[in-house]
Amino acid sequence: MVCVDEPADPDGRWHAKDELAHLAWWRRRSAQVLESVRTSVAPVPVAADDADQNAVIYAETKDRSADKIKRDAASTWPALRQALEAMTDEELASPHPDHPEALVWETVPGLAGHLGAHLMSWFLNNGDVARAEAVAKWGYDVECSLIPEGPKRADASYNLACFYARAGRVEEALPLLRQSIGQSAELARWAREDHDLDGIRGDPRVAELLA
Repeated sequence: MVCVDEPADPDGRWHAKDELAHLAWWRRRSAQVLESVRTSVAPVPVAADDADQNAVIYAETKDRSADKIKRDAASTWPALRQALEAMTDEELASPHPDHPEALVWETVPGLAGHLGAHLMSWFLNNGDVARAEAVAKWGYDVECSLIPEGPKRADASYNLACFYARAGRVEEALPLLRQSIGQSAELARWAREDHDLDGIRGDPRVAELLA
């Protein structure tokens, strides 16, 4: 993935710099979420639907230069570290402001899963299945090593299932789908319309699971 200046795609297809801007935006907001627990200052609000929020981020950043996006992305890492180091253990164990079923510290390993999912999709779209699988497993392993159960673990399982579904490997996708959908009603609803699963919907076991 090479981040260079490119004009916005007329069909809305993301370039490398758009992927980087998107990841940086969510990483900065994660730092703000952590800080909000400590300071009671609300983080930047987000749309109720992730797709709507992602469209807003893209509209805000699609015309920025690659250099500006790279500088902004680099600054989000120390911001995240500073926010973490400023918090007490008790604060880190507080409920997540947006997802009270999860703990706020879980947003950090969740960023690894988010990064892995985007890189996985990028590599698949560019025909590199081996690298797509490697980053998908990396994101899954990071999240699962730190989060043994709960909604964030369900997200990790679902993201890896999406890789196997897009690769046409239904036998590997199915148990991960069962696990994630069984833990999260939100994922169960999303899975019914998620295009990442289109390649395996014809399997009767998948159809039954998603019914």
